[in-house]
Amino acid sequence: RIYNGDYSDPDYHRGLDYAGWKGSPVKAAAAGKVRLVGRESQGFRLHGNIVGIDHGQGVNTVYLHLQQINVKEGQMVRAGQIIGTVGSTGASTGPHLHFGLNVNGKAVDPTPWLKWGFQ
Repeated sequence: RIYNGDYSDPDYHRGLDYAGWKGSPVKAAAAGKVRLVGRESQGFRLHGNIVGIDHGQGVNTVYLHLQQINVKEGQMVRAGQIIGTVGSTGASTGPHLHFGLNVNGKAVDPTPWLKWGFQ
C-alpha cells in the first residue's frame, strides 16, 4: 500500500478499502454473531463507526468507517444482511468501506475468502 507517496509498513493497513457512495449498503460477508459495535462518538476516532462479526472457528470480519450501523452487539446476522452503510467516519479521507479479516487472531488478506466464500 502507498501512503502519502511512500510505501507503508505492511502492519499499518490490514484489509481492503472499497470506495463507495456515502449511504450505500454494507452487507455481512458471512453469517455470524455481532461481537463489536463501536461508534466514533464512543472514542473510536481512528476506525470510526465499526462492526465486528464472529463467524465461528476463529474467523472474524470487521467493517470500518461506517456512516450508519444497523445491528446490535449479540445479534445474529445472515450472509448478505445489511449491517450498515458506507461512510467516512474516523481517520478517513473519503467515503469507503475498510473490510478486514482475522483468522485465529491474525490479520489475513481477505481477497481469497471473498472469491471462494466463507464455507
